[in-house]
Amino acid sequence: MHNNMKWNILLAIAVVVMAYVTCKSLQKPAPAPQAEQLPVATDGGLPWNASKVIKGDNPDAAYTYQSKQIPRHVDVPWDKITKPSTSRRAFMATGWWTPKMAYQPSDTTVHQYYMGKWFRFAEDQTFNIFKDGKIIDQGHWAWDDDNKIMYLSCNDPWFNNSWLTQERGFRMVWKGNTDLNFTGIQVRMDNEPTPPWLK
Repeated sequence: MHNNMKWNILLAIAVVVMAYVTCKSLQKPAPAPQAEQLPVATDGGLPWNASKVIKGDNPDAAYTYQSKQIPRHVDVPWDKITKPSTSRRAFMATGWWTPKMAYQPSDTTVHQYYMGKWFRFAEDQTFNIFKDGKIIDQGHWAWDDDNKIMYLSCNDPWFNNSWLTQERGFRMVWKGNTDLNFTGIQVRMDNEPTPPWLK
């Protein structure tokens, strides 16, 4: 009888320990880090370029892998590109350009770093980025007409790059798929006559 009681107590302790371990493993994951806390993407010393490199064992299929990283810095040679035509400069300087959506298969929350920003391009190949009516960055732009590539040189790591571009009227889709840009990010940019704070 005494031995049975000891076994029952040991069994009860084992059940409590197992319940604690199970609860600990089911806790919600930590929230996604803010942009300032994200690691900067690197090529990891590998001999090829890719938007993300998955290392180690991944129990899930690759397409479910999520990686939140700030795009690595590139020196954008905007001043080495032939000056855009007068019509291209006038087109870019018309109205305001704003991201309507951004997408990256390996980071389905990447749009949060694009939304709410407004571009004001000038014909002298400069631009300002606004948010809530305030200038948050500025830089230079260029356009390669033969290859349909937009070059943006600025401090904002999410835009500083070259972008393969598709156009339809005053709507553009910028694609992170060029000799410089390996992010795989796609950004839909729409032209608006005025931003919200000027209406």
